[in-house]
Amino acid sequence: MTTKKNIRPAVMGLAAVLIAVLAASCVQNGKKIERAPARTCLDCHPEMGKKFRQGYVHAPVKQGRCDQCHLPHGLIGGLFLREKEPGLCLSCHRQLKPPAESGSVHRPVADGTCTACHDPHNSPYPARLKAEADQSCFACHDRKRFRKKYVHAVLEKEKGCRTCHDPHFSGNVSLLTDSPDALCRSCHRVDRSSFIKAHSGYPVRNGCLQCHTPHAGDRPFLLRNTVHAPVRQGKCDSCHRVEQGRIRTTAAADTLCLSCHDAPGPDRVSSHQPWVKKQCTACHAVHASDFRLLLAKAPDRICLDCHRQEEDTAPAEKTLPAASSPAGSAGTRDQAGGKTRSVHRPVAEGDCLACHRGHAADQNALLRQDKRALCLSCHVAATYGRGARSHPPAEGQTCDTCHLPHRSDTVALLGAPQEKLCFGCHRRQADERGRLSLHRPFAEGDCVGCHKLHDPVARPFLRQPEQGGVLCRTCHGDIGNADGKSKMHQPVARGECRRCHAAHSADYAALVREQPGRLCLSCHREVDRQVSAATAAHKPVSDGDCLACHAAHGSPHDALLKKGQPMLCLACHRDVARFWRKGVTHRPAVRDCGQCHAAHGSGVEGLLRTGVGTLCGRCHKVTGRDFLQRHHGIRPGPDSCVSCHDAHGGPDRGLLYPVGHAPFLKGTCAPCHKGRAEK
Repeated sequence: MTTKKNIRPAVMGLAAVLIAVLAASCVQNGKKIERAPARTCLDCHPEMGKKFRQGYVHAPVKQGRCDQCHLPHGLIGGLFLREKEPGLCLSCHRQLKPPAESGSVHRPVADGTCTACHDPHNSPYPARLKAEADQSCFACHDRKRFRKKYVHAVLEKEKGCRTCHDPHFSGNVSLLTDSPDALCRSCHRVDRSSFIKAHSGYPVRNGCLQCHTPHAGDRPFLLRNTVHAPVRQGKCDSCHRVEQGRIRTTAAADTLCLSCHDAPGPDRVSSHQPWVKKQCTACHAVHASDFRLLLAKAPDRICLDCHRQEEDTAPAEKTLPAASSPAGSAGTRDQAGGKTRSVHRPVAEGDCLACHRGHAADQNALLRQDKRALCLSCHVAATYGRGARSHPPAEGQTCDTCHLPHRSDTVALLGAPQEKLCFGCHRRQADERGRLSLHRPFAEGDCVGCHKLHDPVARPFLRQPEQGGVLCRTCHGDIGNADGKSKMHQPVARGECRRCHAAHSADYAALVREQPGRLCLSCHREVDRQVSAATAAHKPVSDGDCLACHAAHGSPHDALLKKGQPMLCLACHRDVARFWRKGVTHRPAVRDCGQCHAAHGSGVEGLLRTGVGTLCGRCHKVTGRDFLQRHHGIRPGPDSCVSCHDAHGGPDRGLLYPVGHAPFLKGTCAPCHKGRAEK
């Protein structure tokens, strides 16, 4: 078996053999034979040569050396690269391989996806970028962050982002071509009097990014969104002093904070440990920040540096107290591998402080309010509170009985799979899972497929009303959609699905509530009376298998039959039609079996509607000279028709059975029936 690993050696070996053969064929009888030049890729693909000739062209493409990157597809029936990127690219561009000690590496470079930014053949832009330099950056980086009221001037220069950043890798943070402060000083003359004046007379040389944003901002001088009051007021001497031309703090940073801000007070129900330990700078910037409350990073990043979320994510096996319902307000986020299916919206938006206080609180877990009040500050009480509009949790329990506060492996931030939560209280429904037939959502534990636990549309906590089949048709829309030709079963036409089917499970197929025969006869009483009085019953009827002949929901045939007559009966009674292709048919038999037979039960053998003689006499005149003459002067017994004639068809017009007594076949009845002849 040929694999990808041995394709290349095989191809190269075949190429070597071909070259050797061609070389040998160039000399015959000591004379050199002129050979036609080898065909190139562009001989067959001239349109590609024209397309790839424009703009900045990759050197192998310009030289017509497609084989430097591609295997010759004429040999292996496809177009393949000699090696996957980045190995293929780095075979020439070795200088672009990031060294192990790199301070930062551009994500596409780290992922080895060179073609995320570069076109491998040609481009109208330098370095064969797929878009103009800065536009190429904005393919991944949100343009809004770089287009605010005040924009750093270097972004408007020719090199744009590349003025400060290396597009591949760097020994500095954030792909910077030099350290942040060195880059700033390369443009801003920190010794100028104007610069010193702008910094309240302080000889600022370093820490530029502590106050200024490097790209764009909404405040003059690119100051960050939130500025510490002393900085904003130019009162740097509140914390700093200048000694020998250097700026120094008058005390340790955390100590300085407490000179203005209140120290931790009396014990609270819960206190943030950095606050208790007076470690203000663990969370806050000292000069300015892009975030409220002078946070040093986005709230979620600061919080998650210490508070890992793995233990908060509920695994499928986690067991919680029995309780109620999923809340629909949780933001949902599906991730690769299905590890996280739902995330609370404040968590997704990085707004930890929407629920928690930063320093201390009178609730556990630094919550701003008690759990119930906190949830209802966002989730409308009329929808999610107690009462008819919301599924109540167990007495004394709150939202977190069912939901996790941050993220979950299940929908709607549930703390465990739905069936574990729901069946924890609904024991009777849990026991139903052992029955023969299960509704698919019920079998899969998808309770919210049909139920809406908060602000339901209908009782009992349903997403849609059962009346009119609205709920059922959200999935089973093909049932009950009459096409103008079909006749609908009345419960289906009225949308009364539950009249025949159970909602969760049943002991009979298709969620039928009870044995189908009994279920049908509970409505079709006249059939029940007919069958009860009959001495002969149709086998499907005696078996209670009404669906053997009838469609449960609708049919284009009378009586909701699955097929028209006589095809329905022939599905079981094939021998009836043995003479229909080659022979003569009894006309009632090919039209409608029901002309002679009762469908459910009868007092006459063979499910006949009445005695044979009477039945035949409805169509055939069984008295008179002509009838007597046809029977050789002998009058048949009243119910003897089928002793000679096949009621469904025969080999000839008389519908006589093909095998008969010799005198009978010769029409000489007298030898056996003496004295029966009538004058």
